[in-house]
Amino acid sequence: MKDSTNLFIRIHGMAGGQSACRVAGRARINLLSPENAGASLGAQWFATLIARLRTDFPDALIHGILDCRGRRASALAAMEAGIDAVLLDDDLPDDLKTRLENLGSKSGCQIRTTLPDPDRIYETGDDHLPDAELDRRLAAFLAG
Repeated sequence: MKDSTNLFIRIHGMAGGQSACRVAGRARINLLSPENAGASLGAQWFATLIARLRTDFPDALIHGILDCRGRRASALAAMEAGIDAVLLDDDLPDDLKTRLENLGSKSGCQIRTTLPDPDRIYETGDDHLPDAELDRRLAAFLAG
């Protein structure tokens, strides 16, 4: 199985998160929200999704990353909601980044300004694929 420590699994909802938890088991699972989800779906939506997955899959090591690009205020909401990490625009001024990092450190929320290499992001397709196919594709990806 591939090392999942630096693998990011982009999900669009509960089905993608459940598939990642079923397939990856006890490996670290970095769940990345849909693009710009901080603005469109909100921090509370993602925090609720992550919390439910942690309840349903207590042995999984789930790390949630909310994409807040385009809306910095979403990062503050993510910190309040207990999300592990946020992704912000890479042109963030250094002083603002430092202030957000300080706030994030108080709630355990990491500030990221870049995505990993595209080959480290697995796109689940959970917005259009059935559960069995999600599991099959992710298992094949992790095995390869």
